[in-house]
Amino acid sequence: MADDKTQKPSKPRGFAAMDAKRQREIASLGGQTAHRLGKAHRFSVEEARAAGAAGHRTRKQQQQKAAGGMSASASTANGDPDQKMASSNEAEHAEE
Repeated sequence: MADDKTQKPSKPRGFAAMDAKRQREIASLGGQTAHRLGKAHRFSVEEARAAGAAGHRTRKQQQQKAAGGMSASASTANGDPDQKMASSNEAEHAEE
């Protein structure tokens, strides 16, 4: 059984051994072929906007979870209309 420390590091082979310019050329051909065959997808402005918004929501939720959970004010910032209504009603009743 050979010890991992005594083995020579392997050299990159195949695609990884090519220079960056050749890799881009090959990848470009694949992209062109996918578009020609109708298998590639181009995002519309609306799709891109929705994907970006979803990513921002996910990241914000992850940050809040890491910070110790969501508070009532954090849930209203996420745009939950029911939560906003409940918060405003609670504030009105507290003032009376």
